[in-house]
Amino acid sequence: MVDMGTFNRLSSSEQDEFRSLTSRFIKAVFKSSANDGFHFSQIYKVFECEGKYFMAKSQSDKPLGNIYSSSKAILDALVTDAVQNYGR
Repeated sequence: MVDMGTFNRLSSSEQDEFRSLTSRFIKAVFKSSANDGFHFSQIYKVFECEGKYFMAKSQSDKPLGNIYSSSKAILDALVTDAVQNYGR
């Protein structure tokens, strides 16, 4: 789970969406080409297309885990979760 400060900065609806995406996101991170959280943050970025945010290596790549959100804060929180917890 992401740190409480990051989680608490999300609105209650964003917190619900974050929770609903967490399991799928974790599976996608483990399947990614990243070695650990720092490496993940170096190769995956958050992009926006037509009002939806997603994470990918480049804007033209498929979204990691086919995860989209209308909230950039949710994607930023997922990235933070990966950086803090992946490889530990």
